[in-house]
Amino acid sequence: MEDSLAALAARVAGAPYCARLGVVVEAIALDRARIRVPYKDENSNPGRALHGGVPASTIDIAGVLAAATGLAGRPSFDAGTLDLSVDYLAAAIGEDIVAEAEVLRRGKEIVYAEVDVRNDGGKRIAKGLVTHRALDRPPAGAERQRLTHAEPAAAGGEVPKLARAIVSVPFMASLGLAITHMQDGRALVHMPLTPDKTDHDGAIHEGALAALLDTTGAMASWSIAGLDRRHPRELPRAGARRRGGRGAHLAAERRDLPEPGDGERARLGTGGRDRDGDVPDRGAVRQRP
Repeated sequence: MEDSLAALAARVAGAPYCARLGVVVEAIALDRARIRVPYKDENSNPGRALHGGVPASTIDIAGVLAAATGLAGRPSFDAGTLDLSVDYLAAAIGEDIVAEAEVLRRGKEIVYAEVDVRNDGGKRIAKGLVTHRALDRPPAGAERQRLTHAEPAAAGGEVPKLARAIVSVPFMASLGLAITHMQDGRALVHMPLTPDKTDHDGAIHEGALAALLDTTGAMASWSIAGLDRRHPRELPRAGARRRGGRGAHLAAERRDLPEPGDGERARLGTGGRDRDGDVPDRGAVRQRP
């Protein structure tokens, strides 16, 4: 068991996107995992603040690793994150983050893992819940494989100058993000497929998708709230639902979805698409004005 867990840890940390982040697996046991992401300038925003996409990615990676311990040493099929939720609690400034993941419930196919992200001093940076699905046998048939398709969104419209400058900060620039639309609660952000954003199968890594969703949600909400660096806005909660997929290029779009009777929050829905219009990721961000 220990050998199979060690092999699993090495495989997860060795995925190109995980290696890019600098992920280190510090501990692993059945239904538990702890990973560290050392501070790097390329993972940060100006002021050495960790970009929100990094904790989101870390939560997905740690949760999936804890979930996968139940199948360590055995083949798995059709594995992937079904749902990812992230609560941002505090900023990490020029410091490592450590994610502790624990399985809350393990079913026949679906595993729920809770993830707590802190700095070395114990300050909570973020919390998350990962819903992971994996089979110990091949899927029953093509009817189980659902592919969502959406028409490509039209680019254009006003993109604030400051928003264009934002994508030049280290983490966003390293992902190659490009904003092509940001107006009236809608944002379209493109992320090209490069080898350092992939998993071992050459598909876009789920952590990279989480970073794309985080960034696009911020752009859409800022298109309503405005980009005033003197009064930073909170993004206390982000969530994503994933259906799996590959593509040479991904775009995420967020739309304002007001909630009746809730005047203090705006809910932002999102969908990620590849160039064929297939939807590998969907999510939501809740913003507190």
